[in-house]
Amino acid sequence: MWRASKRAKEADGGAEWQTIVAYVAWEEPEMPGMKRQFRHLNVPYRSQWGDPALNREIRSGCMDPCDDPAWRNTGFRDESAYRFWSRRVCGIACLESILDFLGIAHENRKRMLGEAIDHGVYEIDGEDSVKGLIYRPFCRWIRSRYRLNARIYEGAPLASVTREISPTCMIMASVSPEIATPRQPNHRRGGHLVLIHGADAGHIWFHNPSGIPPFQCDANLAIDHAERFHAGRGLLINFGEGANVPPRPDQLLTGPA
Repeated sequence: MWRASKRAKEADGGAEWQTIVAYVAWEEPEMPGMKRQFRHLNVPYRSQWGDPALNREIRSGCMDPCDDPAWRNTGFRDESAYRFWSRRVCGIACLESILDFLGIAHENRKRMLGEAIDHGVYEIDGEDSVKGLIYRPFCRWIRSRYRLNARIYEGAPLASVTREISPTCMIMASVSPEIATPRQPNHRRGGHLVLIHGADAGHIWFHNPSGIPPFQCDANLAIDHAERFHAGRGLLINFGEGANVPPRPDQLLTGPA
């Protein structure tokens, strides 16, 4: 059942910060035999940089993000601004995937980012620090701009919250950026957003905007393994009633894909 609370860490995609907010936490009752299995198919992948094939080189520092010819496709023209923001727009990239999946038109990334900043989704703190993605303003923005409904979850393990995935719901989950290399030890939880678009009793399927193959597009990871990166918070993005377009038909899983 749902319950109300008053405190949440609600920023991901850059520096995390804590504020007093209203949020909902998920308490999943144990229901023997209940195994939800659903996966959205053909969800477009969007890197937080230009060409997804260059994620590895950019992540490792071997390549300047502006050496990727595709960086201008994001709408940025200033190289320093692109370098600064491309490290922080995992949430915008996840949103682009959802909008493109639904066929909802949107601006280029720079303009989307500008709108998000205007709505308080990101707060610029000095020359080199950003607070965000901030959940509550993000929920208000995508509701007014794209007619998507979002709910904040807090204190929920992936095994519980992924039961919400349905023909009209995906999850933007707060995880450590280290999920890009899940076979390596992690040293933190949270600070980065991925789009979970499928789950069965033991696994999740997700897009990681800063990921590298094989954990980049349609990445498959055991829920228990993914949980060590998970901050226990995120956003349930609903696009059924009230969305601009009707939900697309998808397929129930009959087994691991």
